Amino acid sequence: MSSRNMCIALVLLLGLQDVLAAAAPRADVPVRIYQPKTLKAAAIPAVRTSLGLPNDYKPWIARLKNGELLIVAFSFGGVPGHELKKGEPYSERAIFFRSRDGGRTWLPREERKDIHGREFALSVLSDGAIIMPCHFLANDAFNKSKHTYSKVFRSTDHGKTWTETRIGPQPFPERASTQSDWTAFEIPDPRRPGKQVACLGVSIAHGRKLAPENVFLWQSRDGGATWDRSLQPDTRGWIDVDGFFCQSVTYAGERNRLLHVVRVDRTGPHWKMQLKPGEKLAGNDNADRSMLWVSRDGGKSWRKAVDGGRFGTYGEMYPRFLKLADGRLMLTFTVRSGSSDGFPLGVRAILSEDDGDTWDFRHDRLVISYENTGASGGGFGNTVQNPDGSLVSVYSYRKPDGKTYIETVRWRAPR
Repeated sequence: MSSRNMCIALVLLLGLQDVLAAAAPRADVPVRIYQPKTLKAAAIPAVRTSLGLPNDYKPWIARLKNGELLIVAFSFGGVPGHELKKGEPYSERAIFFRSRDGGRTWLPREERKDIHGREFALSVLSDGAIIMPCHFLANDAFNKSKHTYSKVFRSTDHGKTWTETRIGPQPFPERASTQSDWTAFEIPDPRRPGKQVACLGVSIAHGRKLAPENVFLWQSRDGGATWDRSLQPDTRGWIDVDGFFCQSVTYAGERNRLLHVVRVDRTGPHWKMQLKPGEKLAGNDNADRSMLWVSRDGGKSWRKAVDGGRFGTYGEMYPRFLKLADGRLMLTFTVRSGSSDGFPLGVRAILSEDDGDTWDFRHDRLVISYENTGASGGGFGNTVQNPDGSLVSVYSYRKPDGKTYIETVRWRAPR
């Protein structure tokens, strides 16, 4: 066999191994329940499936209008290889995985070297359009501005092709690190009865005193094709390392109420907790925390929820909301440091029976992923629900080899 044919055979074999690995689910790691109170089971049967390649990272899952499940994550390294070689320019780009059977099996990994960025997220609007914000680092080889900013991708063909919109540079300060909510949301359109208006929160990070005047709620009446960028919400003078709409999500709930979880820096001026004797916070942003804010006027003004907006504890962030078919509201979040439930870092979930009025972070806590090794790498996942009631969660975690890996897990929320 010629060297060229041997290379082709090797590539085909590696691709086949990827497919076989994804087609070999395992059911030996259940979803755990920490301190069950109303949920009586201690563990929930779960089927986990590995996806992708080493160092694929931070996945997000959505259910598309055509019924498919779509996962986006990002790959990092040199161009064009996956591993970064000395002297090569650094690059981050989107990777996709699709399932046509509710997450039982997955099509091969699709790496998109034309979609540059990191920490992608997916929202599917009522008309089927997909909104996919992301962050774009200054040191990325494809970032011509050489400063960090964010952008929004949009697809109307179930994620096959995408258009791209930059967040900035105007009307933000020069070289501002623009940010956005991970998710777009829809609310009734006051101008068009029976229609929806799509919204996406946008702000700046590291703005400090400039932060309150650089918060916008983009609105679209054509499925994200164009955006009215003029609305500046009242956020009560919010100031922190991260902007008001920055690595956050907004949920359009019942009673015309919006819930918004804001990321709070560990050094920021907002709520604190007394540490236990000898307890120390992580010395980086792994010890950030979350605040819950509420709007009752379509996002024009915001106030802190109960207890000064306290929402979880140190190291608990990356929130995602999912309204279950049975009416409960699920919050999926990540434990990035200082686990308070005795399990390694990873994805957790809690359930609210009253559409987010009350939450209990200490009881009936669903431990979705808990195999992480080390002080980072665990989590960033979210959850979707299939028409049959089953749930599919996705997450990344770090193995002892120091690399990150992606898995999905199929399970059911207990009553």
